[in-house]
Amino acid sequence: MSSQEIDPREFLFDFVLYLVTCARLHLDEKPIYGAFRMIEGASRLIEAAENLPGWEVDAFLAEQREAIEANKARMTLDKDGFRGWLSDLAREMAAEATRRNLDPPD
Repeated sequence: MSSQEIDPREFLFDFVLYLVTCARLHLDEKPIYGAFRMIEGASRLIEAAENLPGWEVDAFLAEQREAIEANKARMTLDKDGFRGWLSDLAREMAAEATRRNLDPPD
């Protein structure tokens, strides 16, 4: 297995581990850290999907992962900017979900 390939079993365990530990941390942290951890989870899932057999990352999700990576650190220095960016991302995702539901693939 090359360094780019991901063992699906290990990915699944690691991802569940990340989510469970984030859930526990969120109980004692400020809410904005929970938002950061959720967006980090989304990025990790997209990244893993790029390397898992049978999974396909379309251009929209690849673009969103790039945006996540470019903006997630704003949480530490620009909380209002992070909040605004996250609101915009949620709107873009909702619009894309609507588009996909109204215009299913061939």
